[in-house]
Amino acid sequence: MLFPWQKNRIKKLFRLNRNNEALIEELKIEGITENNVLYAIKKVPREIFVERQFIQQAYENIPLPIDCGQTISQPFVVAFMIACLNLKKTDKVLEIGTGTGYQTAILSHLCQEVFTIEVHDNLIKKAKKRIAKLNLKNIIFKLGNGAKGWQNQNKALFDAIIISAASEIIPAKLLENLKNQGSLVMPKKKPSGNQKLLLVKKNNETYLEKELLDVKFVPFIK
Repeated sequence: MLFPWQKNRIKKLFRLNRNNEALIEELKIEGITENNVLYAIKKVPREIFVERQFIQQAYENIPLPIDCGQTISQPFVVAFMIACLNLKKTDKVLEIGTGTGYQTAILSHLCQEVFTIEVHDNLIKKAKKRIAKLNLKNIIFKLGNGAKGWQNQNKALFDAIIISAASEIIPAKLLENLKNQGSLVMPKKKPSGNQKLLLVKKNNETYLEKELLDVKFVPFIK
């Protein structure tokens, strides 16, 4: 186990030579130990998902601004949220908030199919172009309101749902989209204004909730 001062020294060294390998090592230090998640992150070059003016910061463990007043999330938070879902290669995953497509691309290496919804037309167009560069074929995009879920005759489509925007409540349509024994992870806005990462497990008609770490996300646009 490393002492805090040792972690800080290693992080400073990583910042001097930023690349995906350095980011992976930093995520390990921060507590991300799931090899499949780390491998998926390693497969996705974050530099193609950030705006040109932030290219030098692509592999820093920080969120960065993108179009439409949104952000590309901190890599640690992306890794942590995905790890919470315990994804299998046979899973179908619903992502609410495509953003740049970075998290979408990582998810695509961990499951059978990713269904992703984005409310901003400009963002989803750019995300599609970035994903095309990586030749990822198991992603289905949809422009629309994520609170309405993925509308289909079979409502309970997904083994896991990941929401990348903060809301005071979990949209009912998204709970309907979750299969029995499925998991949902999202930032939940508290009455105080603070946000907590929330993990929800569906057990028949019961939803078991567990609060995890403090986070800060953009608001859910409904």
